[in-house]
Amino acid sequence: MFGRKIPDKVMAPVGSQSGGQQAEKKTTEERMSMQARNEAVARRATPGSPETIVGEGTTILGGKIASKGTLRVDGRIEGELTTDDAVIVGPSGSIKGNVAARSVTVGGKIFGNILTREHLEIQPTGEVHGDIQTGAGTLIIEGGARLEGRCVMGMVEKPAEPNREKHVAAAPANAAGHQHQEPAPGRRQSS
Repeated sequence: MFGRKIPDKVMAPVGSQSGGQQAEKKTTEERMSMQARNEAVARRATPGSPETIVGEGTTILGGKIASKGTLRVDGRIEGELTTDDAVIVGPSGSIKGNVAARSVTVGGKIFGNILTREHLEIQPTGEVHGDIQTGAGTLIIEGGARLEGRCVMGMVEKPAEPNREKHVAAAPANAAGHQHQEPAPGRRQSS
């Protein structure tokens, strides 16, 4: 614009060649790293499905998020997250809320319960602070990963509530109609 050409490469001052080379090398490595991450996400995505990325520096607060395709989180989400496909939480990503998906890969942090139908992986940089339940799939917890919560493998049915009336009626009663109680250990029963 305005006839000025912007250089493609920023050169370091003459006295600091090594610093300029280091900066150029770092920029190239960052570009390659970002490209590798993007390619990995693209490979995981189901062909034809939408890909949603919550980028680093992005925050979504409150509510429910529903997606049909793979969802990658490198930013921060506070709310319930549900998808028919996969959730990938990158090393800089965090979710504060429950997550339900076909598969979940955690490289960042999740503060909430996780329900997966097929696969759950907690990578060395990953932290899960909540209960996890996986369906018929796999659970992988790599060395260095952190899990604080309960883990249930396979489909679990809700336990039946005990019927208190039956339980009380089955207890023996004494002549006065009061239920018999055993003495506490170490105590004598009064006569």
